[in-house]
Amino acid sequence: MIELGQASSADKLRDVLVETLQDPPLQLAFWHSDTESYVNLEGRPVQLPDERSQRAVTLVQRDGTPLAAMIHDAALADEHKLVQATAAAARLRLENKQLQAQVRAQLADLRASRARIVEAGDSERRRVERNLHDGAQQRLVSLSLAIRLAQAQLGPNVNPEAQARLAQASEELQVALSELRQLVRGIYPTILTQQGLVAAVESLAQQAPVPVEVAVACQRYTTVVETTAYFVVSEALTNVAKYAQATAATVTAEQVYGWLIVDVTDDGIGGVDPAKGSGLSGLADRVAALGGVLQVDSPAGGGTRVRAELPCD
Repeated sequence: MIELGQASSADKLRDVLVETLQDPPLQLAFWHSDTESYVNLEGRPVQLPDERSQRAVTLVQRDGTPLAAMIHDAALADEHKLVQATAAAARLRLENKQLQAQVRAQLADLRASRARIVEAGDSERRRVERNLHDGAQQRLVSLSLAIRLAQAQLGPNVNPEAQARLAQASEELQVALSELRQLVRGIYPTILTQQGLVAAVESLAQQAPVPVEVAVACQRYTTVVETTAYFVVSEALTNVAKYAQATAATVTAEQVYGWLIVDVTDDGIGGVDPAKGSGLSGLADRVAALGGVLQVDSPAGGGTRVRAELPCD
């Protein structure tokens, strides 16, 4: 009882139970009321052993409500009173840990749900990109060719007004086609799918209105990781162009111990407040959905740094 009272963590609690029952492989599982199943302290599901296993289960309850389960050696069935007394003594500590495990499980469910939403959004972007590329864009290209062919067939004696209208229509069509191509690239860039993050970031840098130094040394990752990293760079460089009044920017990306670290810095006026814009706050939600972190450091007059840490294992 004294040792249980001093067990401040789940590991300490398990150590006390292991020592009391002399069962080093002993496991603890906690009841998750939302899913009506058992989870470990990190919130991951735990499958209780069946009757054919060499492991046995002692359930811990409070007023008939499940709290936790001790998974121990089946040989301890001969020490039924010892096991029950140990479970009873640990009940209060197990109740506290059960609450922690349930909260962690709920957070894990929330992260998984947000990740599914992000993936669904990316899938929809890819579908729209394909439809625009294969549908509207191809029709505009065909129409442009038809206008040029009509201009060539009219000959030199055509009505100048009609010729001017055809020329104007051709110019407007080229503008519309250019805008559509920019929209398609913004929705889901083909270069990211075909060539990866390095090429996609270099393409963004070439389109930026200020010189951008790129130092990206990374491999291919899952679609959701690459897309998130791409949008981090894209949004940061867009803000550089619109608000930063910068003369230069730098983009770096590297993998460090299972994490993809993306940094975008500029030498602008700083003072960015992520809470005032939907772009950076939306990025923060997207990064968090993967279990990552987005940091924005932007002191007034000191430039801006946008840093994303994305799990990529």
